[in-house]
Amino acid sequence: MSDWHNERIEFQPYIEQAQAARAEAVERVGYLAIAGAGRLVGTAIGATRAALGALAAWRDRRAAVREILRLDDRMLQDIGLTRADAWAAVDGTLGNRAQDWPLEPAAYTDIALSGYAAAGCNDNGERRRAA
Repeated sequence: MSDWHNERIEFQPYIEQAQAARAEAVERVGYLAIAGAGRLVGTAIGATRAALGALAAWRDRRAAVREILRLDDRMLQDIGLTRADAWAAVDGTLGNRAQDWPLEPAAYTDIALSGYAAAGCNDNGERRRAA
């Protein structure tokens, strides 16, 4: 390519103006590329954090369901759940359903406090009194 325009003095202001505009355009493109890459990385990091948070919450819910399912049927009945309600109770979708809660705990007799357990029984059929 010929440099005939560089030899002519009347083209010099236009050449300088074009070079300055090109430098500014390259600078803007570079800034936008870096800013776009930064936003892309930020979005990827945010999505990864959200996915890891969802995974951790799922793992915690699974652990809670396992703990509920380890309870025996009597304990589940005491807290008003069935095995089928375990996931709903953990997810919070069980709601405030009407339950037949007993007003008092079930009646039971503590055998350790009875006269039978406190030496009220022996092998020969005689009853002794607790001391």
